[in-house]
Amino acid sequence: MKLSTALSDNLPPESIVPAEVLSTLQTPKGYRLSSTGILKVTPRTRTARGYTTRLTSAPMFIVRRVTDILTGEASRQVVWYGPDGWTSRIVARDDLLRPAGLMSLVKYDAPITSLNSKRLVTYFAAMEAKNMEALPSLDCASRMGWLPDGSFLLPDLHFAPDDRPRNILLTPKGNRANLATAWTPQGSWSEWLATVEKVLDYPYMMIALYASAAAPILRLLRLPGFIVDFSGETTGGKTTALRFAASVWGKPTDDYPTTLYSWDVSIPWVESTAGFLHSLPLILDDTKRARQKKVISDVIYSFCQGQGRGRASGHVPTWHSILISSGEGAAPSYSNDAGTRARVLNLSGKPLGSNPQEGAKLSEDIQYVLSSNYGHLGRRVIEYLVSNRENHEQLRKLFELAREEYASIAQSAVGRRHSAHLACLEVAASIVHQLGIPRPERDPFADLVKAAADAGNDADLPLAALYEVVSWSLTNQDHFWGRHDPSCVSKYLPPKAPPTGWAGAWSPKDNWTFIGYTRSRLSELLDSFGHHADEVITAWNNRGWFDNAGRKQMSRVKRVGDHNLRCLCLTREMVEVIANEIQ
Repeated sequence: MKLSTALSDNLPPESIVPAEVLSTLQTPKGYRLSSTGILKVTPRTRTARGYTTRLTSAPMFIVRRVTDILTGEASRQVVWYGPDGWTSRIVARDDLLRPAGLMSLVKYDAPITSLNSKRLVTYFAAMEAKNMEALPSLDCASRMGWLPDGSFLLPDLHFAPDDRPRNILLTPKGNRANLATAWTPQGSWSEWLATVEKVLDYPYMMIALYASAAAPILRLLRLPGFIVDFSGETTGGKTTALRFAASVWGKPTDDYPTTLYSWDVSIPWVESTAGFLHSLPLILDDTKRARQKKVISDVIYSFCQGQGRGRASGHVPTWHSILISSGEGAAPSYSNDAGTRARVLNLSGKPLGSNPQEGAKLSEDIQYVLSSNYGHLGRRVIEYLVSNRENHEQLRKLFELAREEYASIAQSAVGRRHSAHLACLEVAASIVHQLGIPRPERDPFADLVKAAADAGNDADLPLAALYEVVSWSLTNQDHFWGRHDPSCVSKYLPPKAPPTGWAGAWSPKDNWTFIGYTRSRLSELLDSFGHHADEVITAWNNRGWFDNAGRKQMSRVKRVGDHNLRCLCLTREMVEVIANEIQ
């Protein structure tokens, strides 16, 4: 019997199942389907009377074959009648054809129990076999963003090139289905645009907008991900800047689901969420809420790499996007790796100006409007990128010209690395201004150039480590053999070593030429200051900061207490350079 005939007194709405699908699909042999449920029919034989067994008290059936274009995984669209009417869910085929998998639908009020799940597996297998050729097919993807065919997927829209019209459905896994609902528009474009006009004179606010719009452009420019970070005192407008960035794509409020998240996250959550968003920005507010400082540096490296850790299931999340962050302290300050500085554009200051009263009033006005008007600009950017594929090469040329220009004024290797990031933001700015965003009178890129230069100056970590080690040495001279406390020396007893042992040797004479550190103590000092000891020691040696008397080895044998120990001897010249700057 056709499903349309079996359910004639209570048909699902067209929004769930088109009428032509119901008129094509059939109930499997041995089963009866009606608005009152599913019956298993056992036919009469010569030796036994026929009978029926009720499987469910409500109808339930398959209406589509669904295939994930990213992984090839097969799913089915299952429809049933529940307490609130007709319901539809995309169910993985391996869940549909095993009792334990079917039980996952119980939370959606499906007419399934532990008693009938096994018999329903047989029913679904029979229905699938009966209608395999008649079941309409549908492509899906388990994440948002750019797809292999050059189209772009959002929760409620699939942007496809004109010559390849195709409907692809977003099928999030787990709680991501709820998360995805925040990435949909609300309110009006004109109301949202009015907030842009209020912040045109605030460069950091415009940079937040450019960074958010730039996320899907990275793929076209073949550029790896990077981070834009806003830091400064509290109540300076950092969170408002992030809400502004989040409103480009969806709901920017605190109540879940939202497009604005907190730094109180785990590495697996960041990898999973970034993988689901893929080409959309990940926005994290307030670094002081991070569970550990190490989480921040780990997120920076993991995010910019664009690939998460492998899972037991074999799935490795990937993404290609921009992370927008905020905090009282700059994100790079949570790590002493130079690589962090090359990945993060830090903008220090107050996004809404130095006047607290004006800034607070403007913040309130902006947040009020953004709470009900959002998600419009991002869709215009995607529509522009998808429908103007012939201009992608032109965008890449614009990017290359801008990168060369920024690289020519960079004064460090880190600054040159950031030249690509600044060029990407410039491409994003040119697109959003074409789409109706007014141009600010003050150029925000002057602030970005300064941020790139500051990152380069802050990235000389071997020099920073030298400051810390020399400062410690000057204030702890009695930890060195030769500069121990003379009051503890007697004719019969040797000088008493510090509790941590001798740090090395330092001559008490005025004409001393170096400070000698034992390798273990210097490594302990560098580790305690948050540096990678081996990397710093190697860099010091390469820069000629050790006095090794012309030998190939970095260390020299020096007398420390009763022993001759190998020491790394920091030259007096470098010690005095730091000492003079400290004073």
